[in-house]
Amino acid sequence: MKKQICILAAILFWLSGCLQAGAYAAASDGFRCSAPYDLSEGFSSTLSRVSGANFLGSKIAEHILKNQVTKNADGKFSVGVKSFSVADLKAGRFKSMEIHGKNVVSEGVYFSTMDISTLCDFNYIIYDEQKSTALFKEDFPVSFAVTLSEEDLNNTMKAAGYFDLIEKVNGFGKALSLFEVESTEAKIRNNKFVYVFNMNVPALGFLGGKNTKFDVALITDLRVENGQVLLDNPEFVNSYMKADLSSLTKVFNYLNPLEYSLKVMKNKDAVLKVRNVNIINDKINISGIINVPKDVLTQL
Repeated sequence: MKKQICILAAILFWLSGCLQAGAYAAASDGFRCSAPYDLSEGFSSTLSRVSGANFLGSKIAEHILKNQVTKNADGKFSVGVKSFSVADLKAGRFKSMEIHGKNVVSEGVYFSTMDISTLCDFNYIIYDEQKSTALFKEDFPVSFAVTLSEEDLNNTMKAAGYFDLIEKVNGFGKALSLFEVESTEAKIRNNKFVYVFNMNVPALGFLGGKNTKFDVALITDLRVENGQVLLDNPEFVNSYMKADLSSLTKVFNYLNPLEYSLKVMKNKDAVLKVRNVNIINDKINISGIINVPKDVLTQL
């Protein structure tokens, strides 16, 4: 059973791949739950329930799941598994799984809290050990909820992948001798997301300015559109100007550290859709659904 649970853990927690966000089709939330089928019957199934073997099997599965999660991320985790029977759990059929994490760190991304749980009462994933593949016999939707603090965002923005985004923007600015982003910092103030850029603008020197370096704060709301977290109603503020830059929102969203943070949860075989975002008590809260569609065969 350990091998099967390790595979389920990898699928549930990281969905084993890189990002691909998109919109849902079909049902309102983009998935359909199936009634249980192919469940083990007869004496062994009854014995599993009556003897407590099912409870013991779930506890063993939870232990294996927790160990597998901590191989993929640092943090403090608690897990839960509900099964129909030991035989069904070994076969990849189970009622539910859930993970709660605090101070989670994975692949350079930081979350204060993370909660992931299956949404259907029947889940069925067949693992082929010889081919190292997993076949999703039914839609496999999970809900997720994460909270991020200033510290989480600033630690994430130090990651190599996020630095590469900054360098792409700088490549354009340097080529035209317009600007260079030297550093960035995230703040949360009065239920607003504040993104501070330390800028070097050579053009100011050409115009006779003594100082070509200054800080610019991008003050913005947050909203959800097409399943993604976007910056909304942005304003640039510094000691020289205050301007409405809503027309440049697409450029700012390219450097959106919130969207970058969610990359760790997305997958080439899955669809991630953000449903809610808000700022409460100086923490950004993001929640939504990740779904692996029925009949997907993924290489592990």
